[in-house]
Amino acid sequence: MRIARPVISLALICALFSFSACQMSPPKPQLTQLQLRQLQSRSYENKDFVTAMRAVINALLDEGFIIKNADKDLGFIQATKDAEVSGGGIPGVDIFGGFGGVGVWGNPQQRWRNSSQIDCSGTLTKVGNSTNVRLIFQRKTLDNYGVPMDIQLIEDPNYYQNVFVKIDKSLFLERENLVGR
Repeated sequence: MRIARPVISLALICALFSFSACQMSPPKPQLTQLQLRQLQSRSYENKDFVTAMRAVINALLDEGFIIKNADKDLGFIQATKDAEVSGGGIPGVDIFGGFGGVGVWGNPQQRWRNSSQIDCSGTLTKVGNSTNVRLIFQRKTLDNYGVPMDIQLIEDPNYYQNVFVKIDKSLFLERENLVGR
């Protein structure tokens, strides 16, 4: 008895989907707004607000960020840095199904992941003898036209911890007048 090719193909496709469904990891639990704020915020004992702001700027510069805007009266800092693209496409290959036309090499409508940026927005607030710092980081993936394709809030505690450690060091250097030596 001979089995028809469409039946075998259909059975093979069903098997592949069932195996791939088994290997999916459970979705990552969402952080509450309070948990997110705690992750993004630190308080520093510092009487001089300008010194704290300078320390945050220096820490961001140490991390490779370019400061786009800083306002000491509002306690606002905005910065960005280029990051590596993960899962980037190959120019000329239509990986977005319908966005790139018929998939002809050199089609000007084709889109692929071209670059990635990490944007930072931060606020500093003076509270008594302390300065509260809140930093929010988000990763933005841009296509070959510079149009955002994906924007994700960074929720990795280690990422924030690394930046806050640099702010600690920067405050120490400012306090001990070791900056620029």
